[in-house]
This record gives sequence, structure tokens and C-alpha cells, in this order.
Amino acid sequence: MDVRRARRTLGALAVAAALVAWWPAFTLGAWGSVFFEQILMLWAAATAAFVVVLLKEGSQRLPRLLAASLLLPSVWLVGAVIPLDENSLLSDMVTWFGVGITLVGLPFMVWVILQVARPDVAEMVSVRTLVVAGVAVAVVVLLSFGLGRFNYVFLTCEDFRVSGNALPPNCAPGPASLG
Repeated sequence: MDVRRARRTLGALAVAAALVAWWPAFTLGAWGSVFFEQILMLWAAATAAFVVVLLKEGSQRLPRLLAASLLLPSVWLVGAVIPLDENSLLSDMVTWFGVGITLVGLPFMVWVILQVARPDVAEMVSVRTLVVAGVAVAVVVLLSFGLGRFNYVFLTCEDFRVSGNALPPNCAPGPASLG
């Protein structure tokens, strides 16, 4: 694989990571929460990736720490099923751990899958190219959070209702919208 092809692959990876991370960031901005199905989606992908890493043959093994990081969503899930006082610090910590692993974990998951499927890509591109890809994803996540937070500027309550979503507390009742 030549360097240009590796850059294109990394660019596609950045687009995929941004695509999977925008919705959790938007929901955090609009509702102040990452929805359970987003965290469980990450858990399912991480668990499948962990099994693939365990069963991968050959000399190109994923570093143990990186492989172990795939278990973080399972750690959250175990914490989430332990009965806790809803207003306790430990309960809040479990909730924010789930938010954190989702917002950081989804793009990271795409990276880990690339490491498993195409380890040569990271070896061929410069650190600058890797940073640019990471910044691109971070920009989309931050903008998505902002779009969620200020949804009332371009969406209405009806847009959320028609799409089957719950109404965020700050949705605009007015008629102007994208939909």
C-alpha cells in the first residue's frame, strides 16, 4: 500500500468515526444525556472487536492494553446493573463513565478496528496525518454537541416529534425548521 492510499484510508476512517460519534454528542447537547442504545451499541461493537482480537491469528497482535480497552464498555455495563442510590456520587460516576466511553469510545473503536484489519495504515502515515484525522473527528463531535445544545435555532419541537425522538427541554415551538 502506498502512502496516498493509506491517507485515503485514514480519511475514510475519520469520516466513519465522525459519523458514529455525532449522534451521541448531539443528544448530550440536546438532552444532557447519551441514550442507552448508543452506549449499548458501543458495548456490542467493543465486545465483538475484543473477541476478534482474541481469535486473531498471526504475528500482528494488538497490544494488550489496547485490547483490554475494548472491555471498558463491559465495565460500564457491570457498573450500570449494580443497584445504586440514584442520587449518589457513585451513580453519577457510572453515568458519566458511560457518556465518556461513548463519546471517546466510538471513534476509538473505529481506530481499533482499523488496527485489527489494516495495521499497515498507521505505520505508513505521518503523526501529523493521524492528528489531522483525530482533530477532524473532534471538531464534528464538538459541533454536534453545540448543534444539540442550540437545536432551537434550526429545529422545532415538531421536528423531534415527527422523527420519533423525545422533545428536548429547549426545543423551539415555532414553525421554522430544517424538516
